[in-house]
Amino acid sequence: MLKAARHSTILEAVNERKYVSLSDLMALTDGSESTIRADLIELDREGKLIRLRGGAQAINDETLSYELSIDQKMGIQWKQKLIIANYANTLIPANSLLYIDAGTSTLALIEVLDVPGLTIVTNSVLIARKALAKGYRSYVIGGELKLSTDALFGPMAQKILEKFRFDIGFFGTNGVDLKQGFTTPDVEEAAIKNSAMNQCKKCYVLADSSKFDVVTAVSFHQFGEAAIITEAIFKDKYKDKGILEAKE
Repeated sequence: MLKAARHSTILEAVNERKYVSLSDLMALTDGSESTIRADLIELDREGKLIRLRGGAQAINDETLSYELSIDQKMGIQWKQKLIIANYANTLIPANSLLYIDAGTSTLALIEVLDVPGLTIVTNSVLIARKALAKGYRSYVIGGELKLSTDALFGPMAQKILEKFRFDIGFFGTNGVDLKQGFTTPDVEEAAIKNSAMNQCKKCYVLADSSKFDVVTAVSFHQFGEAAIITEAIFKDKYKDKGILEAKE
């Protein structure tokens, strides 16, 4: 089957079923595993579907209005997130006070973090545990816990954040758009992101290339108000915007 026909078949199946496994797509197209993986990478980059570990998920209004679980996100663009994380690691001075937002892009940062003397504050129990295991002094802000995304939020969390003055903050996002800025599906998580950003001397948003031109329900900061780190800029309108492009 030619590439164009495979892409059409893949998109038809994904949009109809909402999720299709890699093995099902191989059977539908008579393509090899490596060929279908390459197709999914390309279609994901073009914003036509969401590539997951072991398959693909449809992009539609429903997808943009709810938050995927942290387990689901772990299968999306992980290699790209590690490239971004390794670059972010080089921007951190020793002995800094960091805020690290809940999410898988920021979780990738913890995985590669290798800077001495850091103190880390986060709204993620998982990130705090991993930071502590690496020998970093770690604090978890209080608040209500959302199990699906491992994020703490609410008035208690915002009140605690007001006491800190962070050297650098690293944040995840569900979408990046020139007009709508940085967005997330959850209004309470958006409030925490915004509160934490206001307490940082420098803010970095870790956004792989699939996040561009995506808008979800709630804006938490405007484009240009935080530096963006991505692994590749595929759309011309985002070039010359001061975005930091990490290389493998």
